[in-house]
Amino acid sequence: MGDWVMRKVSLATKNSTEGTLGPMWEGSYEVTKVCHRDAYQLRDANGKTLPHPWNADYLKYYHK
Repeated sequence: MGDWVMRKVSLATKNSTEGTLGPMWEGSYEVTKVCHRDAYQLRDANGKTLPHPWNADYLKYYHK
């Protein structure tokens, strides 16, 4: 908890106008809660909590 991460852009979150040259990662998000072994609740830099937990496979550590 307290670490900052980037979230992988998926088909559901990808902007369709950017095509294949769009960014692969978005964010920076703060880990606020460990929900399961590999699932984390995230909060963006504005303080808004994301609606569901994210699996660690779709996150990478962000160096501030």
